[in-house]
Amino acid sequence: MAEAKKSVQISSAILLIMMILVLIYAFITLFMPQVIVMRSFQGYTGQSWAEFAGSNPTVAGYILGLERMAGGLGFVISFGALFVLFTAYKKAEKWAWFYILVVGVLGWVNNLVANVIFKNPMTTTIIIIGLVLVTIGLLIPVKEFFCKK
Repeated sequence: MAEAKKSVQISSAILLIMMILVLIYAFITLFMPQVIVMRSFQGYTGQSWAEFAGSNPTVAGYILGLERMAGGLGFVISFGALFVLFTAYKKAEKWAWFYILVVGVLGWVNNLVANVIFKNPMTTTIIIIGLVLVTIGLLIPVKEFFCKK
C-alpha cells in the first residue's frame, strides 16, 4: 500500500508540473495574446501579424479577443483540475483519474491540432511536452486507481 501511495504522489507531482505548464500557457494567452497570435498568424497566412493588425485593427482586435477567451478557458480548466488533483486524485478516487484524463488529453490535443494547422512549431513542442507529462502522470498510478480491492 505504501508503494501504491508513492505512485500517486509521483503522479501528482508530474501532473502538477503539467498543470503549471498549462497555467503559464494560459497566462500568456490571456494577458499577452499577441505572443501566440504573431507566430500562428505568420505560419498560417504567411503574412506579418504587425502588418495585418495595422491595416485591419478591428479584425486584429477580434482575433486577440478570441485568443484571450481561450486563455481564460485554459485558466478555468486548470484551476478545476488543480482542485481535483489536490483533493480526490490524491485519495486515488477513480473518477478523478478520468477527470484528469479527459481534461488533460482533450485540452492538449485540441491545442495540438490548432497549432499544427497554424504551423506554430514552438507552441506545438510545448503542447507535446504537456501531453507526454499527462500520459506519464496517469500511467504511473494505474494500479492504485484500478486494481485496489
